[in-house]
Amino acid sequence: MTSLRTVLLSSALFGLGATAMLAPPAAGQDVAFGKSVWLTGANCADCHGWMGDGVQEDPRAPRGANLRETNLTAEQLSEVILCGRPGTEMPAFDARAYTDARCYGMTRAQLGGQAPPIAQTPLTKRHADGLALFILQELKARGAPSFQNCTELLGATADKCATLRR
Repeated sequence: MTSLRTVLLSSALFGLGATAMLAPPAAGQDVAFGKSVWLTGANCADCHGWMGDGVQEDPRAPRGANLRETNLTAEQLSEVILCGRPGTEMPAFDARAYTDARCYGMTRAQLGGQAPPIAQTPLTKRHADGLALFILQELKARGAPSFQNCTELLGATADKCATLRR
């Protein structure tokens, strides 16, 4: 009886430990990961601006949406990141977007000339989910970019923040 209890207890503890090891990263880790994708992984600032306000960094790039005013959920943002926006220049960051019906239930053949371009830098679902969380927690509803927002995002010595100093 004692050995059976020990085996059951050990199994339960091992199961809890295994569950903890398999658990997804905490939301804070996802936001930090999303921030790194924003800053270095996907060239988001080219179209959306460093502060996500739709003022593009690259004047040759299309003007992106003002993400500080988005009404999209995390799931919707992730889908837009992976699938782009048909009929616009927002690229799909899923390298296999529109090869099947994973994006909005449509294929490239069905969309024809409305299919968004495929981004040069592919992202995974994890990238898109982290990026969506970052946008919602660090950019959305923050108002106009401020010096404090800028230094939180880019660091206290970032040249881009100097224009926001008051």
